[in-house]
Amino acid sequence: MYYLFILGKIIVLGLPRIISYKIAKVFALIHFYFSKKDREAVLFNLAFIVAQKNKRKKIAKKVFINFAYYLTDFFRYSKLNSKFIKKYVEFEGIEYIDRLSKKGRGAVLLTAHLGNYELGGAIMSLLGYPLSVVALPHLDLRTNNFFNKQRKRVGIEVIPTGLAVKKSISVLKKGKFLALLGDRDFSHSGKKEKVFSENVYIPRGAAFFAKKTGAAVVPAFFVRENKYYYRLIFEKELDYNRDSKDAEEEIISKYVSVLEKYLKKYPDQWYLFQKYWQ
Repeated sequence: MYYLFILGKIIVLGLPRIISYKIAKVFALIHFYFSKKDREAVLFNLAFIVAQKNKRKKIAKKVFINFAYYLTDFFRYSKLNSKFIKKYVEFEGIEYIDRLSKKGRGAVLLTAHLGNYELGGAIMSLLGYPLSVVALPHLDLRTNNFFNKQRKRVGIEVIPTGLAVKKSISVLKKGKFLALLGDRDFSHSGKKEKVFSENVYIPRGAAFFAKKTGAAVVPAFFVRENKYYYRLIFEKELDYNRDSKDAEEEIISKYVSVLEKYLKKYPDQWYLFQKYWQ
């Protein structure tokens, strides 16, 4: 996989974005038709979101295509600049972030494997918002270094999972922003919560850090609009009582409500190629 990423980066950096998207779509369709396991996992997940069975295959195909576009833009970080942001990105709710920034109050930006979460972080960093991310390491060290190098290229601080707790608390206490993925638990220590009426385990990290530091929790999503364009959306911070023994449960429950809204609206941009509901 590492060499495919290297090849993909070489290709997209040598071609216009429009042409790169056309090539990415071809690879996406090959992936869709020849990877039965991934295709069935996506269809399984969509069954909980999209009621009409006849629509799911079409949406599933778009998931693969949009994921290929996501990688294309991730590979093009060296071409990312203010001109790209001005032309291709619209903002919604950015005033909530500016307000927190002026107060010097740290915030957990809680997102999901939706849209182009990597590019959303890159845009924030390039706009001058100090951003750190906790990224799950890839099994292949070379692939892991490749992804982290791309993130650091745009000014994002990558926090290794081994130092996640101590470093994340430090970031928030300094009034900076910490981005976390909140839809899937990889630590096996998440909280059981109903998403679309079925149980899944939701990561506790964001709720834990917020309760520990008093940081705001802001749901944030970077979604694709009309193929080449994006919208960076910040919801209002989640209201919670830091002193309550149920603060973590309160934060997670409120985040799940927001998550369901976005999964329902953008099911073709949710990139989970494993079965979500067990």
